[in-house]
Amino acid sequence: MNKEINKETKKEINKAINSEDKNSIVLYGVSKVEYGAEGCTPYPMCLKSCANYLGQDVERDFTMVSTGAAFRLNWDTTSWNGGNVDVIHTFDNPETIYRLGVEALGREFNMITRNNKSCDVKFGSTYNSDTKADFIEFIKNQIDKGHPCIALGIIGPAEACIITGYKENGNILLGWNFFQDAIEFAAGIKIDESGYFMSDQWWENNDTAAVISMGEKNKSLISNKKIIDNAIKVMTGRNDIKSGKSFAKGISAYDSWKRAILNEADFSVTVLPVLAERLMCHGDAMDCLADGRNNGAIFMKKLSEEWKEQSNVCHSIENQFLKVTENIWKMAEVLGGYERNEKQMINFAKTEVRKQLAVLIEECKIADSKALEGLIQLSKSFC
Repeated sequence: MNKEINKETKKEINKAINSEDKNSIVLYGVSKVEYGAEGCTPYPMCLKSCANYLGQDVERDFTMVSTGAAFRLNWDTTSWNGGNVDVIHTFDNPETIYRLGVEALGREFNMITRNNKSCDVKFGSTYNSDTKADFIEFIKNQIDKGHPCIALGIIGPAEACIITGYKENGNILLGWNFFQDAIEFAAGIKIDESGYFMSDQWWENNDTAAVISMGEKNKSLISNKKIIDNAIKVMTGRNDIKSGKSFAKGISAYDSWKRAILNEADFSVTVLPVLAERLMCHGDAMDCLADGRNNGAIFMKKLSEEWKEQSNVCHSIENQFLKVTENIWKMAEVLGGYERNEKQMINFAKTEVRKQLAVLIEECKIADSKALEGLIQLSKSFC
């Protein structure tokens, strides 16, 4: 299928659909994003959906590796932090992953961020505003061009979602959100016949932190060399200290993760809500690695087929990433399954179970360390 013709056809269809209401424009045909078989990392999933709508035939492994999300692991050393694996922590500058994701597609990047003291997400160099009107203008400018936007927040926490249109001159936004069916977040949300959410309270949500444009395509896709160099940055062990939080990142995160689950003082209280919090942080790290390293392995397999001279190194990295994912499934077996239920919480409180998990975490660290060595070797091999 000719993707550019497909893109223009969508524009004409949407133009006809929206012709009667000048205060509303909705881009129909943007594919749904949701947690499940397609993955559990919202931003790369949103990028893929938007890029496909705009005529770029990219796969999810590409958006995972090109953003660096496939190679991340972060652990807050100061607390059991439910935001440990948020992609915003992938690089040390919180804006980097969002800019990289759009520019990796060869597109122009712009971002408006909320100058709101109630919002936990803070950015430095982008356009900041504390007015709803500025956000509406930014969003309408993109939708009117036929480009969906990616937002952080809208419904629920400041995770990535897609804005596919607006009504009532921007006071109502439509799109796909990972929490649009979650009872605790979706009160007052209506669902359009297309399946898109409809929210008139998106600005009142203090977790609505930013909107990112999918600008015009003005250059080629990110190079394999750049992907590998970014992967090295992400996986290199380091500590990132900001606003009273200290995140161990890359290889260093494994030691902090292991230390946390072996701290008996944190498991002396077996109240289920406390155990649920602990298990959520541990489980999120598992999800991060399972989703990330699996896509990293897919990328390395493809690269081995493109780059015959370094196919052995590529396959070696692929195998190390697969070892990590295999160990995640072993962790699930130790816990009694992948579901985060009461049975898992009780098992997680047991010292002997956490000791077994710590061994598997160490094995993941060893595999990732070998993969990092291979990535460094590959980077040096590029002309």
